[in-house]
Amino acid sequence: MKQYLTGLITGIALTMGIFFFLGSTEIQDDSLRAILERLETYIKQETAKSSQSGRYQLQSFSIDRTHWHYLLDTATGELYRLEPSRTPANAKWVLTAAPNFQKTP
Repeated sequence: MKQYLTGLITGIALTMGIFFFLGSTEIQDDSLRAILERLETYIKQETAKSSQSGRYQLQSFSIDRTHWHYLLDTATGELYRLEPSRTPANAKWVLTAAPNFQKTP
């Protein structure tokens, strides 16, 4: 009986510890606005690294409660579309159109 009681108390303590550590992790805002702000910050940092200015063009629009977001990489000519997800953190940029020109060296 003593071993069962010790095991039960240990199990409860471990469960409480797991909940404590999982609960203390930083909660990240996963709204669409937060994702677009992170994207904008990333793009600003990348464009600051290179001498090319205005490499990326972001276009967002909505029609009848449907939202579309497109990103054009003017250096490569690739067009990306933000593929929505039920959870905004899982949204991904998908290549929509490959470049229609050849880069010359």
